[in-house]
Amino acid sequence: MRAMAAALLVLVLCGCSVQPPPTPTAAPTAAPSATPVPPTSTPVPPTATPVPKLRLGLLDAGELASGADLIALLDAGASEFAAAHALPYTMLAAPDVPAAIAARIAAGDNVLVLAGDGQGAAVSAAAAAHVAVTFIYMGQPAPAATNNLIVLGADGFPADELGFLAGLAAGAASRSEVVAAVVSLFDVSGRAYDSGFQNGMRVACARCKYIQIDTRIYAGLDVQQALLIRLREDEKVDTLWVAPGAGGDWLLEGCAQQGCSIVTNGKPAAKLEPAVAAVVALRPDLPLTAILDALWEERAPVVPVMLNAASGALQLQPLGARAALTAGDVSVVMDFANRLASGELATGVDPATGLPY
Repeated sequence: MRAMAAALLVLVLCGCSVQPPPTPTAAPTAAPSATPVPPTSTPVPPTATPVPKLRLGLLDAGELASGADLIALLDAGASEFAAAHALPYTMLAAPDVPAAIAARIAAGDNVLVLAGDGQGAAVSAAAAAHVAVTFIYMGQPAPAATNNLIVLGADGFPADELGFLAGLAAGAASRSEVVAAVVSLFDVSGRAYDSGFQNGMRVACARCKYIQIDTRIYAGLDVQQALLIRLREDEKVDTLWVAPGAGGDWLLEGCAQQGCSIVTNGKPAAKLEPAVAAVVALRPDLPLTAILDALWEERAPVVPVMLNAASGALQLQPLGARAALTAGDVSVVMDFANRLASGELATGVDPATGLPY
């Protein structure tokens, strides 16, 4: 005990401290070197360009005797439809119809609209040779329709309905209650224009006097001027309509210059616009759009396709030139026009003979 106490005393006196034994340190371990692993990726196949359901083409194959500006209307209708559905659309003149059809089919068109008189045989042959393509034809004479050939108005615009609508407007516009129409009575369509016009005029103006004119018997400027003077000064005609194909444009223009109100078929010439009381609008683009809608929705189009009031292809558009048509006149006229379109009202004309029944 004394020895231990002496040892402790020595340690205290010398200021020494007792250190604990060192703790063994583990040797450092080198971090393993990581080998980079490339990321695993799945190759993405290229996106295929979607194939349009329809590719539209319109071939302008010449004039349509049934009215001016009709091909422009068809073009506008097809173009608007294509734009609304993001579809390819091409319109081009087709002086060589078979070659134009072949070129458009080679380009991928699967709906071809062809407009122009006298091309029925060409479009029929093309439809028979290309059964996967839908053809829509407007022109006279019309070919027979088939599964892939749709005829737009095989009989053209119905003469009795066109005449009836023109007569409605002319009867309402007349203030002298004397109305004239240039119509040829030598064929069924001419008689139908005449009968339809008279019936429509009398619906709007029961007291109106009607004067029918065949301008083909008035040859020469002097004779034509004499006719115009007689109509305006002696007969007191103040409203005039010329049936399609009747050849009375010179009389329409002369009467308009002398203060007549006129009714036109389709868009009037700019120089006639101030005198136009109403237009019988020819709208083949509306039934065309209905056909394209059906093809887009993969349903069968309603056939036969008529260019009549019910299909929207014949529309009366009162303009009221020189206040010839008042708001009341327009209301009455449009009521009858709408009833004709709905089938509630008939023209009173036998289409087979062109005569009233």
